[in-house]
Amino acid sequence: MTSVHGALRNLLLQDSSVTGLVSNRIYPLRLPLDCQMPAISIHKISNPIDHVTGFATPRYQFSCWSGTYAQVQQLSDAIIECLNRYKGVADGNPIKQIAYLDSHDAIEDGSGIFHIPIDFKIIHMR
Repeated sequence: MTSVHGALRNLLLQDSSVTGLVSNRIYPLRLPLDCQMPAISIHKISNPIDHVTGFATPRYQFSCWSGTYAQVQQLSDAIIECLNRYKGVADGNPIKQIAYLDSHDAIEDGSGIFHIPIDFKIIHMR
């Protein structure tokens, strides 16, 4: 069984709207130096666990990066469409539901790179 983090990456890699924009440029935590745009970075923000039910409810942030505002918005929309309300088994991980929580627009000072961080709650069995 792949980790939940890996399963989330694979869900994005299976979506043609996402891969049409980023190919396989989906990275843990941060982008590599000189990364081609657009790209996605994935970061686990928190990992609460209910020890009675066995459910984990980690919060993940999927950061969209691009040199243009229109493209970063398109990528954000594709990720939300792919993941929001997903239910099923992803790479052996029983996911009860993925829920979109929040996002906002940003620009990285100095580089001119547009950035939209998107937060999701992942409800799954441990």
